[in-house]
Amino acid sequence: MNILRATRLVSWALIATPLLAGAQPDYPARQPVRLIVTFAPGGGSDTIARSLNAKMSEKLGQTVIVENKPGAGGSIATDYVAKAAPDGYTVLFTVSSHSINQALYPSLPFNTERDLRGVTLIGALPQVLAVHPSVPASNLKEWIALGQRDPRYRQYATGGIGSPGHFAGGLLQSMGKLSLQHIPYRGAGPAIADVVGNQVPAVFGTLSGALPHIRSGKLKAIAVTSKERSPLLPEVQTIAESVPGYESDTWIGTFVPHGTPQAVVDKLHQATLAALADNEVKARMETQAGRVIGGSPEALDKLVSQEIVQFTRVVREQGIKPE
Repeated sequence: MNILRATRLVSWALIATPLLAGAQPDYPARQPVRLIVTFAPGGGSDTIARSLNAKMSEKLGQTVIVENKPGAGGSIATDYVAKAAPDGYTVLFTVSSHSINQALYPSLPFNTERDLRGVTLIGALPQVLAVHPSVPASNLKEWIALGQRDPRYRQYATGGIGSPGHFAGGLLQSMGKLSLQHIPYRGAGPAIADVVGNQVPAVFGTLSGALPHIRSGKLKAIAVTSKERSPLLPEVQTIAESVPGYESDTWIGTFVPHGTPQAVVDKLHQATLAALADNEVKARMETQAGRVIGGSPEALDKLVSQEIVQFTRVVREQGIKPE
């Protein structure tokens, strides 16, 4: 009996050894790290992800692969990562729709705060409120006054229901006690095109997407959504200059499944910071009119929690329904 018991103990030890080894700080020795991007190849967030992965690979000593899983405003990729093993080999690369989805969709197959934890608040892409050049307003206060006189000018286009542009407008409506009319499109490109064509008077969208049209004179910038004025458009006011406390940038961040060990999260965070310090990565962010932040896991989790509360209030107050 003693021999049998000893044999069983030895057998258990042999089986358990690799499992225990997997919990040791040898991460990421076992396999490549997959960076799961919530949107299709070629977009702004995908471009930034592909500038980060090579530099992260150098810091981690392991290949970092970018995989695109677009659809449902980022929910497909988020669900995939939320249900992945919490070992640091599957990392979500997403934007502020991460918070919006939790506020907008009542029956997601995951819970954003419960099932995922932040790694790095990578940076932020300011949004801009821009109008057709014929609109007789040069700043936010003039645009609001114009809409009060003529309801036509209360319309604003965005890339769709639940898009960051939609919630930038919704937050302005909520905080400014305004009556605006949202005109959703299937993508930011068609929304901008119709404002350039004077079909809709205004658009909320990322500064990077609107900037070429602003510089060419096809659009007129009214205000930016960040706390501070953009160095690319220093003469354009922030919305906060007219509506104190307003901020609605499109942030970029990375997340892992909630049970991922802290040591693994720390390694991923440090690798991301090292990548963000690279001049090539900084330049890529600048081409998207963005700014590098490099915020901590705790800062990212706090931001998500605050935005979910904020956006849930906007959904309730304005009766926003998902498509």
